[in-house]
Amino acid sequence: MRELLRVTAAILAAVWMTAPAAFGAETGTDTAVTRESARMTASGLVPDDGVFQYTEQCGDAYEVVYYSEEERSYYTIRVSVFTGEVASISVSLLDSRGSREAVLTEEEAGAIASEDAGEVWVESVALDTVAGRKRYDVKCVGDGLEADYQINPESGRIIKKTIQYL
Repeated sequence: MRELLRVTAAILAAVWMTAPAAFGAETGTDTAVTRESARMTASGLVPDDGVFQYTEQCGDAYEVVYYSEEERSYYTIRVSVFTGEVASISVSLLDSRGSREAVLTEEEAGAIASEDAGEVWVESVALDTVAGRKRYDVKCVGDGLEADYQINPESGRIIKKTIQYL
């Protein structure tokens, strides 16, 4: 039984590792999406001062990470290993965990997220407290995307946002 499990695991690993190359052959492209092509795709989505940090493959996507000193934010862009399309963008503000006071209303937090994301519907807004710090968690949906925001309830600054393309 153990031998059967080992053989099955080895076969699945081999299939998973060769899937991007096989996909490239099926679609008539010479090669699958590479780390470098994923990095080039991601570079157009970060500020001009964005400094490349690293690229790693995580399942069916490359995660490309940049840091912007001006915005003091990390940008994580997931690029599909199969299509080269951007699957999601996540921006995390460095050293911001929220605030002790909630000055903004839920409506104001929803408006901040909606203005940033574009044409979306605010699905939910919730005031959350983590380690004594408050933040608004805002979920939005739009045509072909879902967006999650964490907003500082005192300053209105976006602490973190993740936009996932459907």
